Amino acid sequence: MADSHGNDRTDDSELKGATGGEDVVDDRIIEEGAVVLRGYVIERINTEDPAMHVSPVDLGGTANEGDDPHVKEVVDQLLKIADELNRNAELQHLLNTVQANCAQEVFMTVAKSIFSDGINWGRIVALFHLAYQLIYRALTQNHLEIIKNIISWVLQFIREHISAWIRQQGGWEGVIRSVSRWRTVSIIAAVAFIAAAVYWRRTR
Repeated sequence: MADSHGNDRTDDSELKGATGGEDVVDDRIIEEGAVVLRGYVIERINTEDPAMHVSPVDLGGTANEGDDPHVKEVVDQLLKIADELNRNAELQHLLNTVQANCAQEVFMTVAKSIFSDGINWGRIVALFHLAYQLIYRALTQNHLEIIKNIISWVLQFIREHISAWIRQQGGWEGVIRSVSRWRTVSIIAAVAFIAAAVYWRRTR
C-alpha cells in the first residue's frame, strides 16, 4: 500500500518478520542482502577512493560472490538511488557525526528512525549508505574489527524489520522494477535520513 507521498507502507504486523514457509524465503533474502550490501560498499569505495582496494573477503564474504550478474544489476540500481543521497551536503555532514565505532544501540536507533513512517527502496539505500559510511571510516581509521559487526547489524535489522516487505516486492530484484521511481524515493530517503540523524544527535 502507498501513502499520499508515494511511500510503500506496511502495517506493524508485517514488520515483525515471517512465519512458517516464509522463513525459508526470508533466509534467502538475508543471504542475498549480505552479498548486495558488500557489493554496494565495494562499488562506493571504488568510486570515491579508487586507491583503496577492498574485496568481499575483507567484508566477511567470499571472493567471487559479486560476480553474479543478478547481484550486479541490483547493486547498480541501489547505487543510482544513492547518487541523490551522496549529493546532499547536509546529509553528509550529519553522517559524519556518527562514529565508526558507534554502539549497536546507536546504529539501531538511527536505522529505526529512517523507517519510522514507512518502507521503500530509497530508505533501504539510506540504511546501506549509513553502513557504507561507517565501514569506510572503519577502514581508514583501522577499526577493522568493527566492520563485520556493522554488516551483522544491518542484516539483523533487515531480518527483524524489513525482510517481509522485501519478500512482498519479489525479493531484491524488486528494486530493478522500480527504476522509474528511483529519484522520488531517493529524495524521500534523504529527508528521512536527515530526520533520523537529527533525532540521534538530540537523544545521544
